[in-house]
Amino acid sequence: MKKEFDATTAAYPLPVVLVSTHDEQGNNNIMTAAWTTNVSRKNPCIAVSMGKDKLSFKNVEKTGDFVVNICGHKWLEQVDICGETHGQDVDKFTIAGFTAVHASMVGAKLISECPINMECRLKQAYAIDTGNMVVGEIVKVHIDDEILDAEGNIDYGRLDPIVYAQKTYYKLGKAVARRGFSQTDG
Repeated sequence: MKKEFDATTAAYPLPVVLVSTHDEQGNNNIMTAAWTTNVSRKNPCIAVSMGKDKLSFKNVEKTGDFVVNICGHKWLEQVDICGETHGQDVDKFTIAGFTAVHASMVGAKLISECPINMECRLKQAYAIDTGNMVVGEIVKVHIDDEILDAEGNIDYGRLDPIVYAQKTYYKLGKAVARRGFSQTDG
Protein backbone atom coordinates (compact mmCIF):
# COMPACT_ATOMS: atom_id res chain seq x y z
CA MET A 1 0.00 0.00 0.00
CA LYS A 2 1.21 3.51 -0.77
CA LYS A 3 1.19 6.31 1.76
CA GLU A 4 -0.41 9.57 0.69
CA PHE A 5 1.34 12.93 1.24
CA ASP A 6 0.49 16.58 0.76
CA ALA A 7 1.97 18.16 -2.36
CA THR A 8 5.78 17.94 -2.28
CA THR A 9 8.77 17.67 -4.60
CA ALA A 10 9.59 14.03 -5.22
CA ALA A 11 11.57 14.11 -8.49
CA TYR A 12 15.03 13.26 -7.14
CA PRO A 13 18.03 13.05 -7.33
CA LEU A 14 18.96 16.25 -9.11
CA PRO A 15 22.34 17.44 -10.41
CA VAL A 16 24.18 20.01 -8.31
CA VAL A 17 25.65 22.91 -10.27
CA LEU A 18 27.32 26.22 -9.50
CA VAL A 19 25.76 29.17 -11.29
CA SER A 20 28.12 32.10 -11.71
CA THR A 21 26.68 35.54 -12.33
CA HIS A 22 27.81 39.17 -12.29
CA ASP A 23 26.24 42.53 -11.65
CA GLU A 24 26.42 45.64 -13.83
CA GLN A 25 29.56 46.79 -11.99
CA GLY A 26 31.36 43.49 -12.69
CA ASN A 27 31.04 41.99 -9.20
CA ASN A 28 30.89 38.21 -9.41
CA ASN A 29 28.72 35.76 -7.51
CA ILE A 30 28.27 31.99 -7.29
CA MET A 31 25.03 30.21 -6.42
CA THR A 32 24.74 26.50 -5.66
CA ALA A 33 21.67 25.06 -7.40
CA ALA A 34 20.17 21.60 -7.47
CA TRP A 35 16.92 22.35 -9.23
CA THR A 36 18.34 22.28 -12.76
CA THR A 37 17.46 20.48 -16.00
CA ASN A 38 18.00 20.46 -19.76
CA VAL A 39 14.93 21.77 -21.56
CA SER A 40 15.84 21.80 -25.25
CA ARG A 41 18.26 19.88 -27.48
CA LYS A 42 18.08 22.02 -30.62
CA ASN A 43 19.25 25.48 -29.61
CA PRO A 44 20.27 23.85 -26.31
CA CYS A 45 18.70 25.40 -23.22
CA ILE A 46 18.98 24.72 -19.51
CA ALA A 47 16.59 25.73 -16.72
CA VAL A 48 17.68 26.67 -13.21
CA SER A 49 15.41 27.46 -10.28
CA MET A 50 16.45 30.63 -8.43
CA GLY A 51 14.90 32.33 -5.43
CA LYS A 52 12.87 35.43 -6.25
CA ASP A 53 14.91 37.76 -4.04
CA LYS A 54 18.32 36.11 -4.51
CA LEU A 55 21.32 38.10 -5.71
CA SER A 56 21.98 35.63 -8.53
CA PHE A 57 18.51 36.10 -9.98
CA LYS A 58 18.81 39.89 -9.77
CA ASN A 59 22.18 39.66 -11.57
CA VAL A 60 20.79 37.46 -14.35
CA GLU A 61 17.76 39.70 -14.75
CA LYS A 62 19.95 42.81 -15.12
CA THR A 63 22.81 41.41 -17.25
CA GLY A 64 21.02 38.71 -19.25
CA ASP A 65 23.70 36.04 -18.82
CA PHE A 66 25.11 33.39 -16.48
CA VAL A 67 27.35 30.32 -16.50
CA VAL A 68 26.34 26.85 -15.31
CA ASN A 69 29.45 25.14 -13.89
CA ILE A 70 29.54 21.45 -13.07
CA CYS A 71 32.12 19.97 -10.73
CA GLY A 72 32.67 16.66 -9.01
CA HIS A 73 32.88 15.50 -5.41
CA LYS A 74 36.45 16.76 -5.13
CA TRP A 75 34.91 20.23 -4.66
CA LEU A 76 31.93 19.25 -2.46
CA GLU A 77 32.93 21.42 0.51
CA GLN A 78 33.32 24.48 -1.75
CA VAL A 79 29.96 23.74 -3.37
CA ASP A 80 28.33 23.66 0.05
CA ILE A 81 30.09 26.89 1.10
CA CYS A 82 28.66 28.65 -1.98
CA GLY A 83 25.18 27.39 -1.07
CA GLU A 84 25.36 28.36 2.58
CA THR A 85 26.71 31.92 2.22
CA HIS A 86 25.23 35.03 0.67
CA GLY A 87 26.84 37.01 -2.13
CA GLN A 88 25.76 40.30 -0.57
CA ASP A 89 28.00 39.46 2.42
CA VAL A 90 31.04 37.69 0.92
CA ASP A 91 32.99 37.14 -2.30
CA LYS A 92 32.21 33.47 -2.93
CA PHE A 93 35.05 33.02 -5.42
CA THR A 94 37.46 34.04 -2.65
CA ILE A 95 35.97 32.11 0.28
CA ALA A 96 35.54 28.94 -1.79
CA GLY A 97 39.00 29.24 -3.36
CA PHE A 98 37.65 29.18 -6.90
CA THR A 99 39.35 30.87 -9.86
CA ALA A 100 37.25 33.21 -12.03
CA VAL A 101 38.07 32.96 -15.74
CA HIS A 102 36.72 35.15 -18.56
CA ALA A 103 34.07 33.47 -20.66
CA SER A 104 34.06 33.51 -24.46
CA MET A 105 30.59 34.93 -25.07
CA VAL A 106 29.07 36.16 -21.80
CA GLY A 107 30.08 38.51 -18.99
CA ALA A 108 29.70 36.00 -16.14
CA LYS A 109 32.89 34.17 -15.22
CA LEU A 110 33.70 30.49 -15.65
CA ILE A 111 34.84 28.62 -12.56
CA SER A 112 38.21 27.22 -13.63
CA GLU A 113 38.10 24.28 -11.21
CA CYS A 114 34.83 22.97 -12.70
CA PRO A 115 35.41 20.49 -15.55
CA ILE A 116 32.24 21.65 -17.35
CA ASN A 117 31.20 25.26 -17.94
CA MET A 118 28.13 26.23 -19.99
CA GLU A 119 27.86 29.88 -21.00
CA CYS A 120 24.20 30.92 -21.12
CA ARG A 121 22.19 33.88 -22.31
CA LEU A 122 18.88 34.49 -20.59
CA LYS A 123 16.08 33.29 -22.83
CA GLN A 124 13.15 33.54 -20.41
CA ALA A 125 12.43 33.83 -16.70
CA TYR A 126 9.18 32.54 -15.26
CA ALA A 127 7.94 33.67 -11.84
CA ILE A 128 6.76 30.68 -9.83
CA ASP A 129 5.48 31.39 -6.30
CA THR A 130 8.60 32.13 -4.22
CA GLY A 131 11.08 31.52 -7.02
CA ASN A 132 11.88 31.84 -10.68
CA MET A 133 12.61 29.31 -13.38
CA VAL A 134 15.42 30.84 -15.41
CA VAL A 135 15.90 29.39 -18.90
CA GLY A 136 19.24 30.05 -20.50
CA GLU A 137 20.27 29.32 -24.07
CA ILE A 138 23.64 27.57 -23.98
CA VAL A 139 25.91 29.52 -26.32
CA LYS A 140 29.32 27.94 -25.54
CA VAL A 141 30.48 24.87 -23.59
CA HIS A 142 33.94 24.23 -22.12
CA ILE A 143 34.87 20.66 -21.10
CA ASP A 144 38.17 19.48 -19.60
CA ASP A 145 39.92 16.76 -21.64
CA GLU A 146 40.40 14.69 -18.47
CA ILE A 147 36.70 13.79 -18.29
CA LEU A 148 36.23 12.94 -21.99
CA ASP A 149 36.29 9.37 -23.26
CA ALA A 150 37.97 8.21 -26.49
CA GLU A 151 34.91 9.25 -28.53
CA GLY A 152 34.81 12.74 -27.02
CA ASN A 153 31.80 12.07 -24.78
CA ILE A 154 31.67 13.05 -21.10
CA ASP A 155 32.69 10.14 -18.89
CA TYR A 156 30.51 10.75 -15.83
CA GLY A 157 32.56 8.25 -13.84
CA ARG A 158 35.59 10.51 -14.28
CA LEU A 159 33.52 13.63 -13.53
CA ASP A 160 32.09 12.09 -10.33
CA PRO A 161 29.13 14.52 -10.32
CA ILE A 162 27.30 15.59 -7.20
CA VAL A 163 23.58 14.85 -7.01
CA TYR A 164 21.13 16.07 -4.39
CA ALA A 165 17.98 14.80 -2.72
CA GLN A 166 16.17 15.90 0.43
CA LYS A 167 18.93 18.21 1.70
CA THR A 168 21.60 15.50 1.17
CA TYR A 169 24.46 15.19 -1.36
CA TYR A 170 24.94 11.83 -3.11
CA LYS A 171 27.25 10.14 -5.62
CA LEU A 172 25.99 8.47 -8.77
CA GLY A 173 26.17 4.70 -9.00
CA LYS A 174 27.56 2.77 -11.92
CA ALA A 175 26.01 2.84 -15.38
CA VAL A 176 23.78 -0.20 -15.87
CA ALA A 177 22.52 0.03 -19.48
CA ARG A 178 22.52 2.24 -22.57
CA ARG A 179 19.34 3.74 -23.98
CA GLY A 180 17.64 1.34 -26.40
CA PHE A 181 19.03 -1.82 -24.76
CA SER A 182 15.49 -3.29 -24.67
CA GLN A 183 15.03 -3.07 -28.43
CA THR A 184 15.78 -5.98 -30.72
CA ASP A 185 16.76 -5.96 -34.38
CA GLY A 186 14.00 -8.45 -35.28
